[in-house]
Amino acid sequence: MRCLVISPTPTHPQDAGNRQRIHALLRAIQGFGHRVEFAFVRREAVDDAAVAAMEEAWEALHLIPYDRSAERQSLGVTHALDDWFPPALEEAIAALAGAETYDLVLVEYVFLSRALDLFPAQTLRVLDTHDVFADRHLRLQALGLPIGFFHTTPEEEARGLDRADLVLAIQDDERQVFEAMTRAPVVTLGFMPDAAPLPPGTHEGLRIGYFGSGNPLNGHALTRFLEQLDIAGLRAAGAAMHVAGGASRFAGPARPGVVPMGGIGEPADFYAGMDLVVNPHEGGTGLKIKTVEALAHGRPVIGTAEAFRGLGARAAFHAAPDAAGTAEYARRWARDPRFRRDVAVESAALAARYAREVRRQLAPFRSREALTALIHRPAALLVTDIPFWREALGNQARISAMLRFLRAEMDVETLFLGDLQPGDEERAAAVLGRRGALIASPGDPTGRQASPVPPHARLTAFERNHFDAPHFTALESVLAEGRHAVVILEYIRLSYLLHARPAAPLRVLDTHDVMALRVRNFEHFDRDHFLKISMLEELGIMNGFEQVLAIQESEHALLRGALPGRSLLLPHALPDLPCQESAEGVRRIVFLGGDSPMNRDGLRWFLDQAWPAVADLGAELHVAGRVCAAFANSRIPGLVLHGELGNTDAFLDAADIGINPVFFGGGLKIKTVEYLCRGLPSVLTEEGAFGLHGGEGSAYLVARSRAAYVAHLRALIRDPQLRRHLGEGAFHFGRTRFGPAAARAACRTLAALAESVRPDVAPRPA
Repeated sequence: MRCLVISPTPTHPQDAGNRQRIHALLRAIQGFGHRVEFAFVRREAVDDAAVAAMEEAWEALHLIPYDRSAERQSLGVTHALDDWFPPALEEAIAALAGAETYDLVLVEYVFLSRALDLFPAQTLRVLDTHDVFADRHLRLQALGLPIGFFHTTPEEEARGLDRADLVLAIQDDERQVFEAMTRAPVVTLGFMPDAAPLPPGTHEGLRIGYFGSGNPLNGHALTRFLEQLDIAGLRAAGAAMHVAGGASRFAGPARPGVVPMGGIGEPADFYAGMDLVVNPHEGGTGLKIKTVEALAHGRPVIGTAEAFRGLGARAAFHAAPDAAGTAEYARRWARDPRFRRDVAVESAALAARYAREVRRQLAPFRSREALTALIHRPAALLVTDIPFWREALGNQARISAMLRFLRAEMDVETLFLGDLQPGDEERAAAVLGRRGALIASPGDPTGRQASPVPPHARLTAFERNHFDAPHFTALESVLAEGRHAVVILEYIRLSYLLHARPAAPLRVLDTHDVMALRVRNFEHFDRDHFLKISMLEELGIMNGFEQVLAIQESEHALLRGALPGRSLLLPHALPDLPCQESAEGVRRIVFLGGDSPMNRDGLRWFLDQAWPAVADLGAELHVAGRVCAAFANSRIPGLVLHGELGNTDAFLDAADIGINPVFFGGGLKIKTVEYLCRGLPSVLTEEGAFGLHGGEGSAYLVARSRAAYVAHLRALIRDPQLRRHLGEGAFHFGRTRFGPAAARAACRTLAALAESVRPDVAPRPA
């Protein structure tokens, strides 16, 4: 391909994160055998040596003059999209577009996206975003920092994204933000510097390093970090703090334990002399280049969740909640050799995982055909009667999370079997993204219509009991358009829709639970389950699907044996979160649950049998969700009922210990997953831990009796070290099994299968 790259940022020298990313991307494209021409919009001053280096690096260099005095802020408090695209720049780029024919034009930054409109439709037009600029000024103001650089409104940024055939986000969180804004397909393209891991240093003592520019965000984080670091304690442990780059000015004068280094030569010169690198970054967006740069050079790194956002961090020391939490980990690293080893091992593993992922993300740039496949993706239709957009119950949260992962690989529409309420479409759109669509089938207002059953629908007895003729007809109407390569049905109770015609090439059942096992579980505790099905009939129905999704490992193993090659493990997955800090004292024990018989009975047992034996230790039991309704008249000391919450983040963020005392139900417990992924130490029954393997004792505690439940809780309340150990283990276990990567693999498999069988029909316009 002949590629033109238009950038306001030079590729040489690579002394800033954005320059490194652009240079690495262009080198990769060049390495695939393509011709790279670089059009440098001279918004930044560079010397003759840098210009010569760019001429040497790229097949052609186009220098475009730029007058910064022509920049505007025409929306008053913020910029309009094209305020940094003056007429003279448009004329220059239009001349380039008219003089040559390019296969691909790649524009850096949304504020230059007007350039994409100047190229013909047959040119692949790609926008590399680097950052989310919508409301960027508001985020910086909230941190008390000066604004600087470009910022705009969500509507203006969306207009810029819509100009592209393909949008590149630097990390998954930003991809999801852009997917909610634009009709253009968005893919993640991260960045890992091409650097050889350095050998350990040979200096005396322990050196902790921070390397960054002198921008206000760095200064804010570094100042807070140094305030909490305890320099005297660091010195006593034989360690010292070294600060390099423009950020040195925030370190103050040189003193014992703190060494401001100022400017340095190559980054490798700095990293070669460090034993640990810290990144206490707070706020801001974008991939934190200083984090991946240190990892690429083979250095152990600790930092905040913000510093590691988008990297797939699994360890608590890669997800500190703030700069103060990072300082605590740094102090611990200095005094504990075992912890130093853990940080080194996990940092190396993270670097290897992330490097593999970036190589996979770069692969489509090998050819125009591969890039085109990212733009024209297969279409999927998910069919459900669950109002997933509410995200208040476990099954709603699971479906929403799955849709957010699926939409990264396919265009996803949803057929909802039920009535929509005011605001539902807007909330669903936030989950489906701008390329998605919500279709409603209200059904018959008088209730389920069991007939007529079409002659071609050969239903089992179970399916006849759930058959709904209006919904069946609605699905057949959507399928008649022939757009969808894959149809996903939620829960076995909708399996009668498998018989709708014309059948999609790939039909998938998202089980949530193997219902026959769930029925047995209820019967064991003399409870009546609302749905009745035998294992033989359930497996027979599943046998009609091309793929079946299991939500947890035990059921995946069962289905993999019964349906060889057709079971995919797609667990509930949560986005990257900070690991909760372990407080010295326990104030809140929490339980979160819907109004189900499992939750009601489990909480009632806990309040009767366990809570009286731990209430004397001073903690309160906070309960949220619809389960609260069953206990509204309770007068139990220490019990605080919050009711149903629109968003449970603040509730869980304030927790010290989580409990799940349910003793029947079956299936993976979403509340348990939420405890784990936040690093919240928890005490579970065997049923509460159902579907978890390998974490008992290190990531969560399992109580098999009343006495054990009480003993585990009393030990956690009294022992801060035990809470910290269990919380960090919970975080690692949760992020490994229920982080984004855990769901991404199955979604990519589904997309690959859909691509192989996709119908040759144009997708619905977004």
